[in-house]
Amino acid sequence: MRMAIAALATAARAAAPIKAPPASPLQPFTVRGRSVLVKRDDRYALPGVLSGVAGNKARKLYGLYKRGFGDAEAVASLGGHQSNAFPCIAALCRAFDLPFYFVCKPVPRWLRQNPAGNYARALALGAELVPLKPDDYRRCIADPEWRADLLKDVAGVSEVAWVPQGAASRDAEAGVAMLAAELVDDLKEYANARVVVPAGTGTTALFLARHLRDADVEVCAAPCATSSIELKRQMTLLDDASGSIGAFPTILGAPPYRFGAPDKRVLATWRELAASGLHVDLVYAPAAFETLLQTVDDRPQCYVHCGGNAGVATQLNRYRHAGLLGVKEIE
Repeated sequence: MRMAIAALATAARAAAPIKAPPASPLQPFTVRGRSVLVKRDDRYALPGVLSGVAGNKARKLYGLYKRGFGDAEAVASLGGHQSNAFPCIAALCRAFDLPFYFVCKPVPRWLRQNPAGNYARALALGAELVPLKPDDYRRCIADPEWRADLLKDVAGVSEVAWVPQGAASRDAEAGVAMLAAELVDDLKEYANARVVVPAGTGTTALFLARHLRDADVEVCAAPCATSSIELKRQMTLLDDASGSIGAFPTILGAPPYRFGAPDKRVLATWRELAASGLHVDLVYAPAAFETLLQTVDDRPQCYVHCGGNAGVATQLNRYRHAGLLGVKEIE
């Protein structure tokens, strides 16, 4: 019955294709005396019941929303407990009336007892957790056959659609191609612009570089979650899986601090951006924007704001527990 309902939902979308969301605006900001054009993709959201799916994840999931999950009877993905993709994929699955299973490492007791942030939002949308020990978690990433058998057993169905971590797949290209088209229009008065994109898996940066390869811009990926070498490896795998076009962004240097860990330098950049009127997340944006400012040149500079602001409250609490913020500052 559930598969039939999901198939009907997909058929309805095929019969009446959804309209693309409105383009996100381009706004100028001044940071450290330097003018930076900010593509406000934090304001880009999927329509209707999926309006909570915004920013970078709305771009990545747009293609899946249009295509649907075929004959799958359930959907699964993998990542961290506070992953931005976690509640977004959960919302998409709810729209298709499909159960969603999220593979993760064991959930800390404090988070189980006091759900918060993206974790709480995903659970409220019906996500079911598949917590694995570290060795099994790594195997789930590396061994697709083992993973498929595990998920079929967990879900009790014969076909489970898999969404890679962070929605880093060829399905993301459709939404990012639309972003590229918007940037061509946005930057037509800014010759030889440099476009800097925060990069976790590098999906957005890769597909932007692909669709802007004939435009008068340079796409740069600012590594946030891994090294420049590992980022290039991940983008190469995705390029191979999506046509082997071979158009890659320029990869900038990785930041000198550990991804996601509370750091006074990250907090200082976040506060500086907020003082300029630009409100961003506390994980990706400060690192990427700092990289932009450290490598700035005389060309017009454009930063793609990928969203993620919904997780700021949870991130600020981590800074408080680390002794880098007072309670009143969070309030």
